[in-house]
Amino acid sequence: MIENEDICNKVASTENLNDAHFKVIVDNQNLILKNQGILSKQIEEINLKLDKLLE
Repeated sequence: MIENEDICNKVASTENLNDAHFKVIVDNQNLILKNQGILSKQIEEINLKLDKLLE
């Protein structure tokens, strides 16, 4: 009986761990997208300033 409980606990723990990993991956992807948006705006601002300097 103990072996079955151990197996059940390991399976449940693995499933919870997989859920946690999935959440971390999704959160990281969202942060990457947010940072890409910020960087795009900053690059656009830099390009505008460079264009003004070239004029």
